[in-house]
Amino acid sequence: MPPESIPESSPAMSAARAVQALPTPNAAPRQTTSQVARATRVLVVDDSAVIRILLDDVLSALGYEVQVAEDGVSALAMMAASRPDVVLTDLNMPQMDGFALLAAMRDLPDLATLPVVVISSEDGEAKQARGKAEGVAGWIVKPFEPAELIEALWRLDL
Repeated sequence: MPPESIPESSPAMSAARAVQALPTPNAAPRQTTSQVARATRVLVVDDSAVIRILLDDVLSALGYEVQVAEDGVSALAMMAASRPDVVLTDLNMPQMDGFALLAAMRDLPDLATLPVVVISSEDGEAKQARGKAEGVAGWIVKPFEPAELIEALWRLDL
């Protein structure tokens, strides 16, 4: 969806305004998508259609190339066809949950080093420690503000 066609009251525009307000201390100026050779490819994996749509809207409005999958099985099939630059995944999903997806990715040479950010309602220390031990690059607890997501992606320096 082109940015000019996004309603002012949408979550995507709210996220864009929040991102503009984020401080970037000690950071080089960010490149715009017109200055980058290609958009950063993000794969969103969540069984909730609402979350998939929200993340697609927010990230697309900010210039990311977004693909969505409803579970880990679908995500692996999509990654076999087109490798993303980062994966945003929920934990609790049917067929293959987020931890099983992460394990499968780590077993595949082309996906083993791909950054993964968990976006989940799970906020327990044990799950976060497991995620860290398995190489999760970031953890965002639902519900979250779009600016938290953008900040987490910026920290990855993709």
